Amino acid sequence: CSLPCQRTSVAGSVSAYVDVKQETEPAVWSPVGMTQDDFMLKDECVVVNYMDEVVGHDNKYNCHKFLPGQPKGIVHRAFSVMLFDAEGRILLQQRAASKITFPNVWTNTCCSHPLHGMQPPEVDTPEAVAGGDPEGVKHAAVRKLGHELGIRNSELQVDRFRFMTRVHYWAADTVTHGRDAPWGEHEIDYLLLYRLKPGELITLTPNEEEVQSVRWLSLEDLRIAMAGGDGELPKSMPLWSPWFRVIAERFLYTWWQDLDAAITTNKYVDVSGIHRFDAPVEHLGGAGDAIPSLDELYVAEQQTMAGRRELALEAGKGEQIFGFINRHVPNSKSTGMERGANGKVPMHKYSIFDTLARPLELLAMLRLNAGILEDNLRKERANPDVAFCDVMLGRVSPSYAVAIRQLPEGLCIDVCIFYLVLRALDIIWDDMEAFQSRGAEKETELISFGARRLSDELCSINGVGQGNDARLLRKFGKVARVFNTLPADSQAVIRDITDKIGAGMAEFVSADLGQGTRNLAEYNRYCHKVSGLVGEGLTRIFVARGESDALKGQGKHIWPFCADSQKQPANFALANSLGIFLQKTNIIRDYLEDYIDGRAFWPHSVWQTHSFTGDLGEFARPTAHGAGKVLPMSGKAQTVAAKGVGLQALRCLNELIADALELVPDSLEYLDLLRTPGIFRFCAMSQLLAMATLTECFDNPKVFTGVVKIRKGLTARLICACVGGPDAILFWFERFARQLMSVAKSGKCAGANSYIGERVVTVCSRIIDTAQRKSQEAPLAVVRQCGL
Repeated sequence: CSLPCQRTSVAGSVSAYVDVKQETEPAVWSPVGMTQDDFMLKDECVVVNYMDEVVGHDNKYNCHKFLPGQPKGIVHRAFSVMLFDAEGRILLQQRAASKITFPNVWTNTCCSHPLHGMQPPEVDTPEAVAGGDPEGVKHAAVRKLGHELGIRNSELQVDRFRFMTRVHYWAADTVTHGRDAPWGEHEIDYLLLYRLKPGELITLTPNEEEVQSVRWLSLEDLRIAMAGGDGELPKSMPLWSPWFRVIAERFLYTWWQDLDAAITTNKYVDVSGIHRFDAPVEHLGGAGDAIPSLDELYVAEQQTMAGRRELALEAGKGEQIFGFINRHVPNSKSTGMERGANGKVPMHKYSIFDTLARPLELLAMLRLNAGILEDNLRKERANPDVAFCDVMLGRVSPSYAVAIRQLPEGLCIDVCIFYLVLRALDIIWDDMEAFQSRGAEKETELISFGARRLSDELCSINGVGQGNDARLLRKFGKVARVFNTLPADSQAVIRDITDKIGAGMAEFVSADLGQGTRNLAEYNRYCHKVSGLVGEGLTRIFVARGESDALKGQGKHIWPFCADSQKQPANFALANSLGIFLQKTNIIRDYLEDYIDGRAFWPHSVWQTHSFTGDLGEFARPTAHGAGKVLPMSGKAQTVAAKGVGLQALRCLNELIADALELVPDSLEYLDLLRTPGIFRFCAMSQLLAMATLTECFDNPKVFTGVVKIRKGLTARLICACVGGPDAILFWFERFARQLMSVAKSGKCAGANSYIGERVVTVCSRIIDTAQRKSQEAPLAVVRQCGL
């Protein structure tokens, strides 16, 4: 297997992160000196999708955790050996009481897992499976028969194992651990038969840490034992593994009655099928509240064999997403959470008590309520169409409404309409249902929106968006009417940028973004198309109203989509940095919403270096973002979540935040060039709130469970700072940068001791230097000036 084996573990307290890279060379597995805990942490299961295609690996602990966010664990490869003697009796084992999952149950001869990184290799190729000879699984069977039962390798021949078929099942270990059990099995299980020849003997010395008893049973005895009742066998064998019950009833009894044919011919072999079944009723639930799904999938597969792969993979992803969006109780009243923009994930908001505990934030909120902000749309509201636009602005984006109203009279209405036009375009782009299976129609709408909709003063777009977004589109004619009253130069800029953004969005309509953008170049290009161009448009409007031509120039960041500044000084690179910074902040914060919608933007070339499974959705699993260690869980889940937990999601998050922070010096340069107070406040609010959002998201596992929001009180303080002027803004940028740098330097974040930590420290140092260089007054004076 050529999959990368990269592991991060957490040692010590919550604040201590240690990045550990696991050895990638194949190793000979040895049980010497290892406990059950050791096996669970060290053994790397082969993670597969619902078609048994290898996608990566993870430790046994993580694969078997049934937690909120992964209610059925992580599906992985397994095997079940049914070993018969020459008389046709099957060897059964009772699992040891010390086993973490399903202790004390009777089951087949041996059931375990092929492992990643073993020698001989235990990861089989699709070709080996299709050919009926999964040699890797057979090697794993030999290894575990020796470990659990003491059967010597020399007493078994790999080529005598008969691979019969695969079963896909899951079961929460609720019988052992109760209704909220944090453990379970979710496996695609390779069923192997092995029969001893007459006179052939095997050594049986069970490992007491694995097996507490063994028995040879005939077919009839097994039926009696599993049937229950008052007989000697049922009483002595009361507990059975859920997988063996189903295997016996659906397959084993049939094979056993014709064992010669089953062992020596292909009469019962099915190497292409994957038989699926849900857990018995007593094994439903668990800490993640898992519910049935595989029985229904299996029936659907039998009815549509041609599209079986697509159906199975879609079901697997649907199951995964179901776990993500149902990790919190959906009733927002009981959780204290609102739902995010797509209505599927929670928003992680601070309570009012967090603000009450911070007097300065409470004071800032009181100042805002007292009316320290300007409202330069006030005079325009006599026009009913403008009044509608103002109301919709406040409803679809309250924060931008506050910022836009700070702009000077005249310019205020221009930017209001500019925002609403682009918001309408964005609603069309974001709606994944209205244009389902009609990609070409969506592309046409986006490309032609400026030419078609801005000139239609009776425009009404129905069936797109929800709530206030839908209302804006239904009554878009009102926006168009106000647009047509704007100065000609503003109209030209708005139409031009709308056409460019619409065309840019259309480029990505048919792109497969289920696993993000392909690389950093495409990630940057997307951000340019949907937000960098907004920066260009605003800058053109600002310069036309008297701001410096330098705003149109080159910043520190060189963008491939901006002209060479030596040949074209007015290349709008600085303005692009302003918009791209905001877009990257939104993309980072909206990870879960975007993934669930099937259209994500985290660059594949970045996140794949952190992932163990090759799926961007992996990061939303509790086992990938430090659940139980840096993100507390409730009940029994907390007791098991931390052990073996990965931090790969947090490392990736921190790397992308470092990438976004590299644009902040350009943002500060842009703000420094502004001379009109209202324009400065407008630009500063969005940039500063983005900086605060990135600081809140940094190393925050809640990014992977919902939408992270900053405190309302902090928002109020930052808005007050924008009113206070440039020095107050610089104070806050420096403060956030110092906060991030302190965390990275102290080793209290994922990736702190790697290139990620170095990158965070480097960029924060640049932000601090830039802020100090541009600041005209000491921070203490800023505090006094702004009442902070």
